[in-house]
Amino acid sequence: MYPGVDIIEIERFARACRRQPKLVDRLFTQREQHDLEGKSIQSWAGRFTAKEAVLKALGTGLHGIGWQDIEIIRGPEGEPVALLSPRAEDKVKARGGSGIRISIAHDRSKAIAMAILC
Repeated sequence: MYPGVDIIEIERFARACRRQPKLVDRLFTQREQHDLEGKSIQSWAGRFTAKEAVLKALGTGLHGIGWQDIEIIRGPEGEPVALLSPRAEDKVKARGGSGIRISIAHDRSKAIAMAILC
């Protein structure tokens, strides 16, 4: 079992998105963008931290995996679910895992996420 944790200052994330309008397209899939449409910046930052936490749990960083290889969506009960591309799935299997579980939390100033490769 491998954990990954990430935390971000929401205002810093918001500034980066305002400065670089194409950043959202680079970080989030079309499905994620659609799901987050109309949501608070805290929700966007939470999804980003979840992707970072998944990369840490995989032990790869962005080596061989891109932002679009990890998709964070809402499950049937509203829980965050990580959908992985075949490349990312290969990394999970290489570490002896079968999936990723994630949790996301935020307040007005920070977002945090934890991912566990299980």
